[in-house]
Amino acid sequence: MNSIIKKSEATKMRIIRSAGKLFQQKGFEATSVREIVEDAGCAKGTFYLYFETKVDLLIFLANTIFKNFYEIISRELSFISNDPFAQIDNLFSEMIEHMQDSGLSLSFIHTNEILGIITEQKLDNHFMNNITDKISWYLNEGIEKGYFRHLDANLYGKIVFSISHQLFESSALYEYPADVGTVSKELSIIIRKIFEK
Repeated sequence: MNSIIKKSEATKMRIIRSAGKLFQQKGFEATSVREIVEDAGCAKGTFYLYFETKVDLLIFLANTIFKNFYEIISRELSFISNDPFAQIDNLFSEMIEHMQDSGLSLSFIHTNEILGIITEQKLDNHFMNNITDKISWYLNEGIEKGYFRHLDANLYGKIVFSISHQLFESSALYEYPADVGTVSKELSIIIRKIFEK
């Protein structure tokens, strides 16, 4: 039984990887279920064991991307060390590394057809709320322990997320205002200036 479950999970992962690759190469609308299963090396019926539609598969992919970023943020901001700014620097490094290693580029998520589905399904709202809650908690902890100046942690959690999200996205997609490594270093300095006592 255990080997059957492993084989089933391996098949599902092949379908997901093939879909991600083909969506990036051809676009979501231009990629058929037939092409996905051919690339994954399985029968068309197998696709429907895991996903009802191609949109369901896309939603799964988007949720996986959001979940992975949330897990990185949650892991790095689940406690506060005696050097909270080093934690923030480490968080940025991990996020950059994940973006480079994930296999799904940010450009995939930011096509009009994909963004439309994500917005329609309200997938990004849940993701943003969870992340801003985590950042706000971290800021509250830093304020209580005397690392950060007194401020409205909920408001600044949203501000920091919005600024960071926009800058990382823009630098990763367009190298604007600079490459992602440079933006990360400068953003770290900005965050220090905002929160230092």
